[in-house]
Amino acid sequence: MSFSLKLFRSLFFLLSLFFLLNSFSFAQNSILEGVLKDKETKAILPFCNVYLKTTQLGTVSNSEGEFRLLIPKKQKNDTIFISYIGYKTKKIDISSLLPQKKKAVIFLETDQTNLSEIVVQDYTADFIIQKAIENIPKNYYNESHKTKGFYRIVSKKEKEYVHLSEAVFDLHLSKTENPNQQFKLEKMRAIKDEKASKGIDLGLKPQAIFEMDIVNCVKGIDLLNKKGLKLHDFEIEECNMVDGDVAFKITFEQKDKKQSGYKGYILIDKETYAFLYFDFGLSPKGIKYHKYGDVATRALMNLLDIHIELVEDKYQIQYKKIGNKYYLNNASGNAIMNFRSARQNFNFDLDTRVDYLTTQVDTDDKTPFESDEVLGKGKLIEHQNSIYDKDFWKDYTIVLPSNDFVEIAKILEANNKANDLKIQIEEKLYKFSKDKTVRIDSLLTFYNNQGLFNGNALIVYDGKIILQKSYNNELTKNTQSSQFRIGSLSKTFTAMLILQLENEGKISFEDSVGKFLPNYANRQIKISELLSHQSGIPDYLKKNEYVTQIMTKAFSPEELVNRFCSDSLEFEPSKKFTYSNSNYVILARIIEKITNQDFGIVLKERIFDPLEMKNTFFGESKTENSNLTKAFLYGKSEPFYFVQNSIGAGGITSTTEDLLKWSRALDGKNENFMSLSEIEKLFVPQAEYIDWEAYYGYGFMIDKYYFLTSKDRKTIYHPGTDFGFYTMFLKQPKSDITIILLNNTGDFPCFDISEVILNEFD
Repeated sequence: MSFSLKLFRSLFFLLSLFFLLNSFSFAQNSILEGVLKDKETKAILPFCNVYLKTTQLGTVSNSEGEFRLLIPKKQKNDTIFISYIGYKTKKIDISSLLPQKKKAVIFLETDQTNLSEIVVQDYTADFIIQKAIENIPKNYYNESHKTKGFYRIVSKKEKEYVHLSEAVFDLHLSKTENPNQQFKLEKMRAIKDEKASKGIDLGLKPQAIFEMDIVNCVKGIDLLNKKGLKLHDFEIEECNMVDGDVAFKITFEQKDKKQSGYKGYILIDKETYAFLYFDFGLSPKGIKYHKYGDVATRALMNLLDIHIELVEDKYQIQYKKIGNKYYLNNASGNAIMNFRSARQNFNFDLDTRVDYLTTQVDTDDKTPFESDEVLGKGKLIEHQNSIYDKDFWKDYTIVLPSNDFVEIAKILEANNKANDLKIQIEEKLYKFSKDKTVRIDSLLTFYNNQGLFNGNALIVYDGKIILQKSYNNELTKNTQSSQFRIGSLSKTFTAMLILQLENEGKISFEDSVGKFLPNYANRQIKISELLSHQSGIPDYLKKNEYVTQIMTKAFSPEELVNRFCSDSLEFEPSKKFTYSNSNYVILARIIEKITNQDFGIVLKERIFDPLEMKNTFFGESKTENSNLTKAFLYGKSEPFYFVQNSIGAGGITSTTEDLLKWSRALDGKNENFMSLSEIEKLFVPQAEYIDWEAYYGYGFMIDKYYFLTSKDRKTIYHPGTDFGFYTMFLKQPKSDITIILLNNTGDFPCFDISEVILNEFD
């Protein structure tokens, strides 16, 4: 069962951007591009209005202050206006900016008008609000007309995109006693990650588009209707300048009542009492009382064990005067929703932004659309025909997106392809032998034939090896003795060394870094915060200038820490989780300081030798008998880099057989190693790793919702990435299951493959 996420009443989607659409031929138009900045501070100015004098409609600058405006041939001698609340409206002759060789940099000045001298009179905030409501019929166009609009939706789980959609449409709006609102879709493109979205439909229905116009939906939201006026306290805070005119700023907050209300402010024109701008969201006082959907929808969701809660929201709505009437111009904001279901095994937050812009207003055309042109108000727009080619918006003025739609769509397509293959193999497995070895071999052969897994696999069930095999393509020559770099799986070994030292009383999880590295920049950070990625230290492998150096020169651990892992913190330690390789580089250096030995030697003496992991080592091989297999990336040999530069966070090379020894040691089954009660400290959840629907312990991930079988069996795992080498190491101790997958041709669907294998044991 799927649900479309509605705007405004459910307060999921009310967020917008500016776009100007025109039907002029692209060949007859010019493109004007620019960047908007504060004249004094040089700071970028996002979401400024950029519009033509003749039409009063245009575009808006994006989050980077950039804009792109299509100039029709007949308007090349027009003037563009650039406005921003609190700044002077700037007027520029288009002819002075065209033709362009590069983006124009345009500076706006703050409006220095002394608003303190403006007399507010003896009006109360309640009087101004009531006056503005009464003047709605006079201030806003109240007859049948048509508008053209654009919206964009972007939904993300943490940093990963889940859904993208954009649409151009026409509206027929009638303000008569029998309103006839119609939605006609002109063009739309949409894509979502089918697996990550958990079958939930993401998008808008026409009804949600109509509800964006808050002024003309006064009765539908508990802010300006009778109930809303009683629920909130309104106050006059100050006056603001909006497009050169004075506006009252009315702030509001819900009263202390056990119900859902709002907090924010409204700008109301001082002369006309027209609503100009809304900036608000659900009040922290009442957000816990907010309920998603109507009674029937909630009843159905409860029946299906699907729960949706609003975590955070923020909305901005702006109106613009064209002639002597005001029209909805744009709306923007964000909403974070939590989706959870124990039955379907998911619990995640989705951060969604919906950007809407009115791009054209036609008060002359009052003719309704033909019935076969109209999309029903309850139908999901994203379910209509969709395309996403590069030239999709070439004939339109657009707000430049912060990220490339087509490139993101390619990533989502690849995710969907992998999910489709997973579904295909699950269907095929029904026809295969019931023998688990045959079925899992068939599964891996299927992915190998698709070019998605080339490497070594070792599968253990009920403590017994049921599959150990190499899978190759035309590039690879893997054998069971082949050695693979294991990338971030190396972190599990670093965490184990810290645990050993803690057990010996040489370090405490609560010790500060400064105790061991007194000259380190962020010495207050605790060892536990490094282990659980809650330190706030930026990931040194995500900074291009650092990566360039690391690829071309070998650095000592001390140099790595001081030069690359000492940047200013991204957040206060322990307040957030952000995966950062820098944490484990620092841990490796601390291990060296405590033991007075090189990190590679400590690994060998404390882990590899006791566990007889004879084919495992850190850094470059010191013997001539190394059987390190060759790795490929995008069909070519991976680039060379100095492996030791990933000390603590990566850099270990191993085999499936040695990693099985590691797995059995983690079960406390090696008498030459630590006891299970000690080892299990590493598996205690310390922070949520939302990207993967998991917890992070000390060096290990503990699954929450990704794998279905985790409902009944604890799943401990860690993937690894090292250029052409990709790894999955997974354990379910309760059933004595171990999955080891080592791939040497780049990325592979390790989670999908692991999930299908786990389901075979269910």
